[in-house]
Amino acid sequence: MAFLNYEYKMVISYSSPVDRCYFTIKSIPADDFRQRSIAYDISMKPETVYSESKDSFGNIQIIGSEKEPHSTFEFTIKGLVESYPGNVTGGINTSTIGMYKYPHGKCIPGEKITEFANLIKSEIEACSSDKEKCVVLMNKLYEQMEYVPGSTGVETTAEEAFSGGRGVCQDYSHIYITLLRMFKIPARYVCGLIVGEGESHAWVEASCDNTFVAYDPTHNKEITDEYIKLGVGRDATDCAINRGVMWGGGAQAQKINVSVEKYY
Repeated sequence: MAFLNYEYKMVISYSSPVDRCYFTIKSIPADDFRQRSIAYDISMKPETVYSESKDSFGNIQIIGSEKEPHSTFEFTIKGLVESYPGNVTGGINTSTIGMYKYPHGKCIPGEKITEFANLIKSEIEACSSDKEKCVVLMNKLYEQMEYVPGSTGVETTAEEAFSGGRGVCQDYSHIYITLLRMFKIPARYVCGLIVGEGESHAWVEASCDNTFVAYDPTHNKEITDEYIKLGVGRDATDCAINRGVMWGGGAQAQKINVSVEKYY
């Protein structure tokens, strides 16, 4: 067991004042089999009235609005999470698992992913369990991809990233989810934080033996007690940390700073 102190700070600057905005921020860790949120504190500039609720995926979300003109928006959350070893994160809800079974959004196979799946099909089908399939698929994907920051964008699909052979954690996770679903393993996207990254991270939870089991395809390993889960969804769009609608503002620039410190 470990304790993780974390801070997530987002600053959005606008070239001209925003008249008003409405936002949703998903940055509060929810409890599961391998983590427990002990405490957190939220601050915003301008000071803003907000509420907390859960979305259809069970993610805790902060919903608010700022109706006074502003040229910057700052959001900071600081907290403490108790983290447990192992990569089993929770049980399966049979009434909702169906949403993670099928191609969706950025996780739709195209020609290149389909060719790759057919190439490794016999090896995957020879595995003795779904967990073994997850590990072999992750290893095979890792051999095909190169981690290159800036090589893709937030709108890049799994097929586009795989065709280029380069990407970042979002791309690795989208491709991995696509492959898992092709081999009949329901899988969901996870957005969160880890020790030493300095920014948000993405990984995957796969349905194995009536539990969700978490793998990090970017680092080709099972997750550890250095990971904090913030949100889950069918792809990155479902659990984006920050989403909003604004009036005015012009061009905008966003800076994110993340720190996670581990101690026992």
